Amino acid sequence: MAASLFPMKILTALVLLATLSCGAVRAVDLIADSSFQRGFIVKDSNGKKQQILRWNDSGEPIWETAQYYSKSSLADPRHLTTRPNGLTFRDDFQTFIVHPENGEADLILGVNGFNEYGGVYRKQGEPWPHEYVSQRISDPNGHLGAASPRLSDIDRFDLSFDFRLIHNNPHRGPGYNPSIHAAQFLFFLTVQNLNRDSKGYGSYYWFGISLYDSRQPVTSLFFMQDKGSALKKGTDAFIYNVGIAPFTKKIVANGDWVSIHNDILPYIRAGLQEAWKQGFLTTSTNLADYRFGGMVLGWEITGLDDVAAEVKNLEASAILKASK
Repeated sequence: MAASLFPMKILTALVLLATLSCGAVRAVDLIADSSFQRGFIVKDSNGKKQQILRWNDSGEPIWETAQYYSKSSLADPRHLTTRPNGLTFRDDFQTFIVHPENGEADLILGVNGFNEYGGVYRKQGEPWPHEYVSQRISDPNGHLGAASPRLSDIDRFDLSFDFRLIHNNPHRGPGYNPSIHAAQFLFFLTVQNLNRDSKGYGSYYWFGISLYDSRQPVTSLFFMQDKGSALKKGTDAFIYNVGIAPFTKKIVANGDWVSIHNDILPYIRAGLQEAWKQGFLTTSTNLADYRFGGMVLGWEITGLDDVAAEVKNLEASAILKASK
């Protein structure tokens, strides 16, 4: 669409101006510290807090890191260098750079799957390394708290960011199975029942955008249940991943900057409808019960891929319906 060519701030302003005559409207920033200025709460491979990474005094961190099943730790000072406006972490397993020097990105995330697995392909059901940044949006413990908007109150969800695949060295050889071996760069939101008076309080589904998948040039819609195994626990929640096809036809593997500037609310609501159709979240079909619980961005590496990607200009605004 032509609107997708506008920067997000301009697009949001136009939406607000166009609807002022119908009543008061309000935009709510759903992602806090979107330029990564306040540091990170580092969690280890088991999800436990290790320490805070900070390079200035700009406030308590909103963002958390997750390194599930990784051999690395971003809290390891041997591989960490801080600068006045950011930091660089790099070891044999992970790369994590905030505001890289001589670069235009806000954040670089990388995982060396070959080293993580010791050059041996994982078997079906075995766990895989993750490198995520995440934050809570709504209560409990979200930065918006109880002020987080309900899905029924939102007219648009304007998501905007740019990302680029820096490299992928796949190291494919004997034992490679594309059904279980891949590198995926993912964006997720949890759409969650947060009405404490609802029987389904706490239940949620994963709304995803697969930004890059090493097995396909342009990712598209798929949905499934997040099932686990004896070696890796799953959430059992419904996953509705629209892929990148609705937003761009660019081939991410070419290494160019790719932009997403879209209203994703129709896709979020479609995911909720599909969840109900598939038998999930059926204790409530009331949009007023649902809010955005949190968001996740980063890598899941199930193969021997050595990958890195960079992100900039992250914004997410909920444009509320005009009051009457």
